[in-house]
Amino acid sequence: MKQYKIILLDVDGTLLDFDKAEEQGIGFLLRTYGVPETEENKEAYQKLNQSYWRRMERGELTRDQVLWLRFEEFFGGFGLSVDGEETDRLYRQSLEQSAFCIEGAHELLKALKGRYRLAVVTNGVAATQYKRLADSGLDSYMDWIFISEEAGSQKPQREFFEYCFERMGRRDVENMLIVGDSLTSDIKGGNAAGIDTCWFNPHEQPNTAGVHVDYEIRSLKELERLLKETEPA
Repeated sequence: MKQYKIILLDVDGTLLDFDKAEEQGIGFLLRTYGVPETEENKEAYQKLNQSYWRRMERGELTRDQVLWLRFEEFFGGFGLSVDGEETDRLYRQSLEQSAFCIEGAHELLKALKGRYRLAVVTNGVAATQYKRLADSGLDSYMDWIFISEEAGSQKPQREFFEYCFERMGRRDVENMLIVGDSLTSDIKGGNAAGIDTCWFNPHEQPNTAGVHVDYEIRSLKELERLLKETEPA
């Protein structure tokens, strides 16, 4: 097993509980626009939102199109005409107040800090991600923070990782490991960049994306144990 030096960490769904944050945010919007705040409506938004991000990952939509069109389509289904940009601003206000850590996130990063160089690699809006990382205290463990909005590209695109390599001042991919919950973003991106991958899969989902996974874990505690096995005695 390799001895890694740099750990690249996804944020949403890996270090921060995005599902909980998203539920809070979409609940706020449903109440704001007078749409019933039901589990069915929340799930319908989540499904639509995921489809939009997948389209961005495939290069079919820009980031701004994702952020605005998802809300216009979603609320249009209820016969409402909303301004997508304004709705995203309202949603982001709620999202920025939600920094719920995945179980074991702080313990993992405390254990890794100083033994590895740590980097955030996340798709998202810079202002929102910086605030959530700061509010959660996760930013204090990081040597680098790389966000797609600032990179001008996003995972899984090779250009995003080139941006990271340039700012790290190194591209020794054989010493890097990327950890994330998304097969189509984190794992596919790692494959494209030549970086070993660790799939955080707490719900034991099947790998239906046709991507290569080097390691698979169910909890962040497993990652700590896995990395200890790679360290010299």
